[in-house]
Amino acid sequence: MKYKGWTGKILWVDLTTKTTRVEELSPGVYENFVGGKGLGAYLLYRELDTGVDPLSPDNVLFFMTGPLQGLPAVMVGRWTLVTKSPLTGLFLDTHCGGPIGREIKNSGFDAIAVTGKSDSPVTILIEDDKVTFNDAQNLWGKGTQESTRLLHESTPKNSAVYVIGPAGENLVLSAMGCCEYAHQTGRGGSGAVLGSKNLKGVVVKGTQKLTPADPHSFGAIRKAVTKKWNDKKDYDFKDYGTAVLVEIANERGQFPTRNWRNTYFEGYESITPEETKQWITGNHLSCPHCIIQCTHSYKTEDPNNPGVEVESTPEYETFGMCGGNLGISDAQTLFQLNYLADDLGLDTIGAGAAIGFAMDAFESGLLEESEIGFPLRFGDGAAALKLMRMIANKEGIGKVLARGVRTAAEELGRGTEKLAVHVKGLEVAAWDPRGKRGVGLSYATADVGGHHLRGWPQTAEKPDASAIDVIESMITERDTKILTDSLVVCHFTWHFPLTRDEKIQLLNSGTGVSYDDARVTEFGQRVETLIRLFNINEGITRKDDILPPRFWEPETIGPSKGMKAFIDKEDFEKSLDLYYELKGWDKDGIPTKETIEKLGLGSIVL
Repeated sequence: MKYKGWTGKILWVDLTTKTTRVEELSPGVYENFVGGKGLGAYLLYRELDTGVDPLSPDNVLFFMTGPLQGLPAVMVGRWTLVTKSPLTGLFLDTHCGGPIGREIKNSGFDAIAVTGKSDSPVTILIEDDKVTFNDAQNLWGKGTQESTRLLHESTPKNSAVYVIGPAGENLVLSAMGCCEYAHQTGRGGSGAVLGSKNLKGVVVKGTQKLTPADPHSFGAIRKAVTKKWNDKKDYDFKDYGTAVLVEIANERGQFPTRNWRNTYFEGYESITPEETKQWITGNHLSCPHCIIQCTHSYKTEDPNNPGVEVESTPEYETFGMCGGNLGISDAQTLFQLNYLADDLGLDTIGAGAAIGFAMDAFESGLLEESEIGFPLRFGDGAAALKLMRMIANKEGIGKVLARGVRTAAEELGRGTEKLAVHVKGLEVAAWDPRGKRGVGLSYATADVGGHHLRGWPQTAEKPDASAIDVIESMITERDTKILTDSLVVCHFTWHFPLTRDEKIQLLNSGTGVSYDDARVTEFGQRVETLIRLFNINEGITRKDDILPPRFWEPETIGPSKGMKAFIDKEDFEKSLDLYYELKGWDKDGIPTKETIEKLGLGSIVL
């Protein structure tokens, strides 16, 4: 391999034939697509025919690393899963903490590609270049927490474990997997793709070591970034995790409340860190090589075994989607919902959205108690826990909700469509754009649907500002985020403690390539354009770059009172026009031939 940081190899695993092969990629592919999201987009576009059923054996799961995994860097204890989403039918990249990425790289690979379908449940054990297919009948039906423990007992010491739960086995479209108990591949239904392949999980243990191209420069950046972080005294993530954002989101008028009816939750104070810190165990369950340590453990009662104490690790999105979005202000109930979702293998954003949608439909008279089996009102934690189990097991109304809010609304009809808050089938994350208009454009144009981590505008917005004012800022953020997700470093390196320039320095000193700011911009455009072309092949057009009806309803209370996601529909359409223009796409959102050629994609897509 010409460069350091990468191994140049992809391990292909065929579950149907129980065979493996190794593919070597050219240095030019790495230069153009880096790793993680970028390299995964290239591989998925290359491998998948248009129209492939995401739950068929023909879909591919790519367990991706970036060039920094396996190197002595901070905030790189992460990895990326790329596939075609069964929830949206579009491109999906989902990012996860934990040691899987490091162990894949230490095994001598930049990625593991899984194809086919096993005729019975299995796990894959990878030890350097040795691959073993192990029977998983004893794990099938078990939750992620017990499955992880059992796999650790039966595999090499210090292996990295990733498993799905019953939701993935049952092909619930918001299913995810857990890595080392506390880290999740949350959005888009990747857990269902594993389930469709009868793949309970993956265990990886590598022994190889990598070195950066320029150890001195690489080490200097690491030391500077660590010092910068340690010198900062006013950052609460280490003490409370992302729960600190609950108060901030409410003060801004961005907190999802009762299925997005409102942007301010009157009960938020009972789920802020000041109120919940009494249940923090003091355990940091953070990613390897992390200096931020945002993942905290809370004590709660096991929702499956009353009286038994377990640990729960809710993030801000869970506080939003399973708290305010359901009208639930009881912290212990919220912790139980989080633990149950993690153990069942359910995305708390998708599950919270589905439960909130059903609560809204029930309270609006659009869903009958006889269809649910019990009353389903906002604030009813016991009902939410019961419905979450029904979704994971596809029981009763849970079978409908297991398909996501878009499909559930289409199936139920009766006007429930206006209650389904999603973009392109992906339920929107816990930040209401009525409190920050540029977020609305980010949701509408995000490559995977309603995702909050696809580049937010950093320009300060006035209450009456047009989203046009923040488009250039959003594009810069999106390009930087694509670099972040392709290096596979933590999202919380956003602007601090790891700047865009420092990320470029790590890439250059770690691998030996020569990137600069302009090349990062081109790289971001290349990856986003390739994914756009993938999604266009799957039927996406301008008509899909929209926001749900609820975000066009003026807020009636709180800091965002009177606000909509955009000033009006004309403002939105003008914003979309300008976004397409700056991206080199035509008025329909289709990349022009000139743009495709300029970005070096001609040989791939034309």
